[in-house]
Amino acid sequence: MVTSGFLHSELGRRLAPRWLKSAIKSAIPYAEFRSEQALRDAEKLLGGPISPQSDYASPYPFSIGIITDTSYYFAHHVRACREMRVAYRLVDLSVDNWVELVRESGCCAFLVSPSTLLSILRHMFDERLRVLAENMNYPLYPSYSELWLWESKRRMRDWLVAHDVPHPRTDVFYDREEALAFVDAADYPLVCKTDTSAAANGVFVLRDRRAARRMAREAFGRGILPRQWDHRDRQRGNILFQAFVPHDHEWRIVRIGDDYLCRRKARVGDFASGSGGIEWAKPTEEMLSFVEEVTDRGSFTSMGVDFFVVSPGGPREMFLVNELQCLVGEIVNEQNRNEHTGKWRRDNGNWTFEPGFFYQNACANLRVAFALGELARNQSSNTTQNGEEVGE
Repeated sequence: MVTSGFLHSELGRRLAPRWLKSAIKSAIPYAEFRSEQALRDAEKLLGGPISPQSDYASPYPFSIGIITDTSYYFAHHVRACREMRVAYRLVDLSVDNWVELVRESGCCAFLVSPSTLLSILRHMFDERLRVLAENMNYPLYPSYSELWLWESKRRMRDWLVAHDVPHPRTDVFYDREEALAFVDAADYPLVCKTDTSAAANGVFVLRDRRAARRMAREAFGRGILPRQWDHRDRQRGNILFQAFVPHDHEWRIVRIGDDYLCRRKARVGDFASGSGGIEWAKPTEEMLSFVEEVTDRGSFTSMGVDFFVVSPGGPREMFLVNELQCLVGEIVNEQNRNEHTGKWRRDNGNWTFEPGFFYQNACANLRVAFALGELARNQSSNTTQNGEEVGE
């Protein structure tokens, strides 16, 4: 696309005024535009074209499949495998003969990052990943249950309610009149969120009933379009409202296996999410134990938990989960570290800290290491069950 190529260029980014960029993006297939941009970023990350399979000898007896996606998030998994010398092969689930490709890949597990740039692609991943996990019995990292919640605020809300996890009050409506009745009686400000979108692009703070009624009518009319989103993919027929929680920070603790990494996002304007004001921070033991409990309830081993602290330091301090994300973004400036850069683990009932940088490739290195450990344990268990000595 000539136009999108200009916008991707350094000259276009520097010279094109914001109004022109917005006008062009609203007229072109934005999902394809974002995918082109993501491909450029991925090739820059990897230092060239993405190799469809590993081209080196691996010290591990496993070959891991990497599911591709149009956002090119899978480039983090490729880079992690290459850095760790793990054999891999790319597999595209979007093609008609995907089952055949999976079987012919020779892979014993798969690293997954579903496409979310268009709703239809997300639905495709939901369907085919379930077959891959439950009918073909392949281990997925993250797991299917973790991926089911990813980038779906409706699903996440229902999971939090079903598991009695504290969170800001969230109401989801599929009926227009029910939604309008709710906003007429609600307290303001009120937050409206689209089901998908990242970095607060689908989050709207509604200051009064008039704004909320307008948003509800739009949701059940032409649909709500998140910022920086494909104009063909308006989200309609439902609406999600959430109580506004005053906050200065939003905490994120990422759990990969038994490792916990903690960062804190500062609020800029109305939001901490997507603000860019992120720093390494020291969590309290109560925070770590809370995230451990939440993730244990779902048997989650690859999950980022974003939460607010209500009444910080007070006698009734509590935590409210705002987001669950099994895949997290990369750290743009890896040199921006402090004394809290590292990971936490529970050791004999106590939380211990190990300094160091463990967030490589958006935590993909930790995820690959966890997958290798699980595959090795499963292989050892199967060998023992067959009556053979481990290591023979």
